[in-house]
Amino acid sequence: MAQPYPHLLSPLQCGKFIFKNRMQSSNSLPHFSQGPEKYPADPTIAHFLGRAKSGAAFVTLAGFEDSVNAPQFPDTLDMSHFPEFDLRNALCQNYMVELIEAMHYEGTLVSGSLFSATKTFRYENEKGEVEIIDANPPIDMTLGATSMIIQQTGDEVSAEDLVKIAKSYGQKTAFYKRLGFDAVTLHMSYRAQLPGQLLSPLSNKRTDEFGGSFENRCRFPLMMLEEVKKAAGNDMLVEIQFSAEEPEGGYSVEEGLEFLKLAQPYVDIVQVRSAEGDPNHPIPFELKHTPFLELAARIKAAGLDFLVSNVGGFFYPEEADQAIAEGKLDLVAMARAWISNPDYGKFLYEDRAEDIVPCLRCNKCHGRGKHDIMTTVCSVNPKFGFEAVDRYLAYPVDKVKDIAVIGGGPGGMRTAIYLADRGHKVTIYEAEGELGGAIRHSDYIPFKWTLKDYKDFLIHQVSKRDIKVVLNTRVTPDMVAGRYDAVIAAVGAQPVVPNIPGVDGANVTVATDAIMNAGKIGDQVVVIGGGEVGVETGMYFAQMGKEVTVIEMRDELAADTTFMHYRSMFQAAWEAIPTFHYVLNATAKAITPDHVTYTDKDGVDHDLPAQSVILSVGMRAKKDEALSFYGAGDHFYMVGDCYKPGTIQTTNRSAYVTAMKI
Repeated sequence: MAQPYPHLLSPLQCGKFIFKNRMQSSNSLPHFSQGPEKYPADPTIAHFLGRAKSGAAFVTLAGFEDSVNAPQFPDTLDMSHFPEFDLRNALCQNYMVELIEAMHYEGTLVSGSLFSATKTFRYENEKGEVEIIDANPPIDMTLGATSMIIQQTGDEVSAEDLVKIAKSYGQKTAFYKRLGFDAVTLHMSYRAQLPGQLLSPLSNKRTDEFGGSFENRCRFPLMMLEEVKKAAGNDMLVEIQFSAEEPEGGYSVEEGLEFLKLAQPYVDIVQVRSAEGDPNHPIPFELKHTPFLELAARIKAAGLDFLVSNVGGFFYPEEADQAIAEGKLDLVAMARAWISNPDYGKFLYEDRAEDIVPCLRCNKCHGRGKHDIMTTVCSVNPKFGFEAVDRYLAYPVDKVKDIAVIGGGPGGMRTAIYLADRGHKVTIYEAEGELGGAIRHSDYIPFKWTLKDYKDFLIHQVSKRDIKVVLNTRVTPDMVAGRYDAVIAAVGAQPVVPNIPGVDGANVTVATDAIMNAGKIGDQVVVIGGGEVGVETGMYFAQMGKEVTVIEMRDELAADTTFMHYRSMFQAAWEAIPTFHYVLNATAKAITPDHVTYTDKDGVDHDLPAQSVILSVGMRAKKDEALSFYGAGDHFYMVGDCYKPGTIQTTNRSAYVTAMKI
């Protein structure tokens, strides 16, 4: 059989090392699966070994602290999700060594991240005396930063300490070599770590030999790289994560290339990243699949003596294969692809790209809303974060069962797919003329393209299996009673209609209906409800040129949206639309055929012109409809939003754990 992706899956030699293919697993991790253990716990081991088994040629174990008693950060700060390992303890070292060795058995190269969330460095002098150098000014714990804390670096860290810190990078490299790592990965991106901070004129405010001119700003990162390469020798690879350019006032691509020319003797791989941290994790409002590929291509075209990798949105194998074929890259770095698809590489080798579950780019794998407990989840992979307990969830299939799934939305389809894969006979009943349910609106909104991909994926997966689909049928309990071993209600939820005078007017509709019938919406629009759905609905119509105002009771829009590596880009997207407006701390009071009256935080009433009013104030589970099917089969289950309104993530996990019981 011809290789489906001959460039992406081709081997590559770098020094004494051979990459079994061109796929990297960039430094990422199941952020909150690691418990308080001071060694890699079972969920962490299972996850990274899974990436190796799936085909990743080069895996960076994400930045962790190896100093005991590192400060604990609030979970609203991005660095809070880096585990702390006591790798100086021989008993703890064993777990790391075993993980590395197991990944080696899969032919995978393993890199250790030289990253310090706390900006503290362990330096050992010639006498063997250890000094902890703190290069981090006091952090305001109330910041609630959405990305890595970026700070200015002035003269508060002495030149003498910078020399020691540079040496500490080399010492840690030597330590990683002892543990069996094949490489080290140094974080130099978006001014989040000391090397990048000192290279950038945006953050380097020093007045000594380490600041000011380009030559001086290069001094520390080059000194550090020299120490790392000295320790690594020819027995380890050295990779740097590098912002190819910076925002206005920072270095340009040309100056970045000048630095890389100086760094050539010490670097084997340059992983090209964006100027800022959040955009490096692109979300659906970024319509380009790989927005930073051309930056990497410019560096590759310079013909420097290192491999060029790129990260940021890589998922579709045909695009990655083409980029390598065109000489734009040597390696493709991915993170979310491995999280959403534990079998990503396996599917490529088997020419089964159609079975790769689309990543929603929701970034819930980094965390959730800022008011939520931080747990490890993936919207489309319900087993992510469940690695340690998944083996307890699946019951053995004692016999093939005949099962009815009531509802052909995402929850119903996902449940049916899992059940069919377990060998059961499944029938989906759907009231509408097509599958898709609550996410059919994704067909209409350009920035919901990842959700549309996911909807289409589910429909295709249902069609591939021996699943019977009955459309245009609003099922009653009597229609299925006595015919099935199990009946699963997946009837979803319905929009909440607030008790506001005029809410039953002809100019009032709910968000999903408005999107799917956009031709009926006037040029002056008021959206009542500024949660994530309300904001997206307002953006959709504002992008059409309509004047849109969103009314929100709370003091911020989209208050519950994913906080890390999402919200800032979401906000930038709505702020970029000139006809999108909003009012906070406001309560809708009345609706008329031509305006909406709201009360502001001071109790003052205001009128907004409104030819159309769109409601987006939440969802209510269709519990009564779901419960009416109890007794129609020998067993009864409820899946997804009909039990409790939630998200694609909660629906998928509900579908998975339900199917595993049957």
